[in-house]
Amino acid sequence: MAAKKVLDFLGYKNTVVEVNLVKSSVMRNLNRKFRGKDSTTNVLSFGTPSIFPSHKGFPRLLGEVYLDPTYVSEHNEDIEYLLVHGLLHLLGFDHTRFDDRIRMNRLEDKIIKWQRIKS
Repeated sequence: MAAKKVLDFLGYKNTVVEVNLVKSSVMRNLNRKFRGKDSTTNVLSFGTPSIFPSHKGFPRLLGEVYLDPTYVSEHNEDIEYLLVHGLLHLLGFDHTRFDDRIRMNRLEDKIIKWQRIKS
């Protein structure tokens, strides 16, 4: 439900995302296979390939977000923040350049503040 609220807040009303809570071993395998990193991580996002058509009247599948609750807990991270982070990656945000990272962080903070006010 949190992901849907964030998408609605960002103006993506007819869009859905699949959120997966996975074990560290699954996250490590995904990270190795898709990023070449042989370690677990907190969040991974995979967008739906553009070859999949969206049909009128049906929600558009934005992609998948994977979260490792064990990793998140062990590193004292905020799982809501990481969900927002993963969603923003699906929407095309990145943090490889400094200015992109600042822009993404500001939007993450804005969304988290909005979520906490709404709760």
